[in-house]
Amino acid sequence: MEPFDLTGVDGVMPANQARSREAQARLLKAGEEVFARKGYDEAHVGDIAAAAGCSIGSFYRRFRDKEALFRALHLQFAHRIERNMERFLSRPERAGQPVYEVLEVLVRNTAQVIERHPGFFRALFQRMLAGAGRLYVPALWAADTASGLRLAAFLRSRGEGLPDALDDACALGLRSVEAILIQRVLRRDVVQQEAVAPPFVIDRLTRMLAACIGVTAPPERRSARFTEA
Repeated sequence: MEPFDLTGVDGVMPANQARSREAQARLLKAGEEVFARKGYDEAHVGDIAAAAGCSIGSFYRRFRDKEALFRALHLQFAHRIERNMERFLSRPERAGQPVYEVLEVLVRNTAQVIERHPGFFRALFQRMLAGAGRLYVPALWAADTASGLRLAAFLRSRGEGLPDALDDACALGLRSVEAILIQRVLRRDVVQQEAVAPPFVIDRLTRMLAACIGVTAPPERRSARFTEA
């Protein structure tokens, strides 16, 4: 995940010196790997410190506890959602690309990001089940809202989308796409699912997003039929 300023985050100690920032970054990276491998409940501070090449004391000089480190990772991820949308829509090729194709690429990119971090979402799901949703939902909700606003502004600049309530529709559509993809990640091991988002899924999610925000699929897409399950 890209660097994110964690100043002021509850449970994250200030990292004012380069050495401290480097150790903090190593612990975050190690934490992501350990959570991905073991899940939240089975990951321990000692595991994270060892993976980062740090002592347990070094961990506690930078994070109050395991929860604080996971919250930092979660805030980084929420920040990444916003930055990815901003970069995606500002690319020069988007200006002339058919809007439906833009949505399709957006759905595919979202699937790729989620597929690269399955362990993070499994660990997040564990925290939600444990009643810690209040620590995580607001930041993710805000990131989706901000991304929805950017997508709505892009659609208005192209003369596309619903005439009313487009901001809310875009946020709802993005959240719906993410929810389905995360659900597929969470159950992949159970159903021996090889890919989170094969072509059939990308197509159907793009259609769903387009319908939610009022973008019409081109004729060739409306008539297409897929048999892949």
